[in-house]
Amino acid sequence: MQPNPPVPSDDDPVGLCLAGAISPEVALSRLLLGHVTGAGIAAMLEQRRSEPPAPRWQALADLIRARRPELERLSAEVVRAGSNHARPATDPLAGAAEIAGFFDRAVANSPEASVALYSLGDPAILATATAEILDWLDARGLLRAGADVLDLGCGIGRLSAALAPRVRSVLGLDVSEGMLAEARTRCAPWPHVHLAHTSGQDLDGLAASSLDLVLAVDSFPYIVRLGPAVVARHVAGAVRALRPGGALVVLNLSYGRDSAADAADARAWAAAHGLALEVAGERPFALWDGTAYVLRRPG
Repeated sequence: MQPNPPVPSDDDPVGLCLAGAISPEVALSRLLLGHVTGAGIAAMLEQRRSEPPAPRWQALADLIRARRPELERLSAEVVRAGSNHARPATDPLAGAAEIAGFFDRAVANSPEASVALYSLGDPAILATATAEILDWLDARGLLRAGADVLDLGCGIGRLSAALAPRVRSVLGLDVSEGMLAEARTRCAPWPHVHLAHTSGQDLDGLAASSLDLVLAVDSFPYIVRLGPAVVARHVAGAVRALRPGGALVVLNLSYGRDSAADAADARAWAAAHGLALEVAGERPFALWDGTAYVLRRPG
C-alpha cells in the first residue's frame, strides 16, 4: 500500500490546489496577497506542468487564462493597498476608521473583489460562493421564511440580497460607507432589507430578542483586529439580540491565527453565554476556504 503524499505547506498555494486542498480561486487569491503578479503566477504554474496536464492543473491554468487582465489589475491594487488584515489595531476607533478607509478604496476598484478576493472580480464566481453559503445555512436549518437576520459586515450586500427572498427581514451593518452605497444599489429591490453604518465597536443598538440569525461572513477577523474588548462586546450584543433557538454564525473567525486558537475562543464564548457550539472550525465549502463556527442559543 502506497503512503499518501504529504500535503503541501500553506506557503505553496499552487501545490495545495493541485492536491485538492483548496480551490483554484482561493489559490490565486493567496498568491495575489503574496504580491505575486499575474505573469508570475502563470510562470509558477508552468513549472508544475505534467504531461498530460493533470485536471487540477488544467483548471488552474484555464482560470489564469480567463482572468489574466484582472489578475494583473488586482495584483497592483493589493500592492498599492498594503494593508495587513491580521495586524492588531493599537486603538479600536482608529482601527475601525482604517478598516473603513481600506474598504472604501477597495469597493471603488472592484466591488466583487472587495468582499472576496478569490472572486477575482468576477460576479459569477462571487455568486457561486454566495450560493454555497446559503445552501449550507439552509442545510443546517438556519434559514426559514419568518427569520430576522443580521448580516454583520454586509459589504456590498451580496448576502443581504441573496437572503432577502428567503427570510422576513435583513439588517446589514458595515463600517464602510462606500460598501454601504454599493449595498443599497444591490438591495434596492428588497424593502425588507435595511442597511446602516456601524462604528465597529459593539452591537448595543440591537433590540433584545429581535433576531433569529446573526451572520458574520469574513467580518470577525476585522473585529478581532480591534481587540478582545471589542470582540467581547460584539459577542455579548449578538447573544442578547438572539431569540431562543437563534444562532451566531461566524465564517472565518480570524486571519493569521491557528485553528486551535479560534476554536478555543468559540468554546469560551459558548461557555460564557450558555450557547451550544454546534460547529467549530469546519471547512464546509468547495470554492471558498472559510472556516465555520455555529453557536446556538438554547430554544
